[in-house]
Amino acid sequence: MAAKTPDSIIRESLGSLTLLICPFETANIDNEDTYTSGLNHVVDKWFNASKNPTQGGEGMNVSESAGVFTFNAPENDVTGTLFILTRG
Repeated sequence: MAAKTPDSIIRESLGSLTLLICPFETANIDNEDTYTSGLNHVVDKWFNASKNPTQGGEGMNVSESAGVFTFNAPENDVTGTLFILTRG
């Protein structure tokens, strides 16, 4: 388990919600790696994998608690984009 940081964070307004687009392309993600965002009021989150050595990142999911996102990867060295929808 290691702490990971996205390459950048893009913020998009969706009315009363904000969508954060967080690419992880240079920081390969392994199972149980974390990203501490400091966000409150997370409404939803999802991860779209862009590559994985054998499975293309299929089965990748992410959980969140108190602004800390934990990646649940089927294999190591996954890259992709974390999408976070927040309110407020």
